[in-house]
Amino acid sequence: MTDGPFRNAPLSSRWKRYGQDLVSDAVSKDDRVKQACHSMLGDVDMKAFERLYSELNEKASRDQLDLDCVASTETIFDTHESSSLSEVLKANMLCNLREKLTERDALDAALASTVLDWIDMTKNRLDEDCIRARDVGDMSRSDYNKGMKRNGETFASIDAAQLRRALAESNKNAFKPVARRNVDESPDDAP
Repeated sequence: MTDGPFRNAPLSSRWKRYGQDLVSDAVSKDDRVKQACHSMLGDVDMKAFERLYSELNEKASRDQLDLDCVASTETIFDTHESSSLSEVLKANMLCNLREKLTERDALDAALASTVLDWIDMTKNRLDEDCIRARDVGDMSRSDYNKGMKRNGETFASIDAAQLRRALAESNKNAFKPVARRNVDESPDDAP
């Protein structure tokens, strides 16, 4: 991918597509939301997250009383591959357990909080990418203003519950966008 405002950024092709969508007047907000969510899920090692979440979910579903559920939950996190997403989940989960929530409630609340944190962190990262693209000349001043405004609108429109469900179900393709033709292509040019 050689065009778009993020062409020189060290981002995946999904995020570069999202950058193109930010400045394109032909892309709807709903399409940008889908692309953002699809890109977020694409950043996750879904198999590793699924293993971690499954073990936490199984532990939370047990009826037996755990005398030190904070320590045993921390052990689960420590035995799994660490990622920025799992670290946020761990912090939220352990905080909830220290607040004496049941393991089920702690996990459910932690996943909800984690998704909200993840949305905010990703939005901020994309704002920074827009700033960098403007500073290096890959984005004009008008595209920068449009991109920043649309990035804020996009992330404000993400349905956190739907994203949380996709993550809990390890559904990496929950937001897979419909394939789009190049807007310069006429219907007769399509393959």
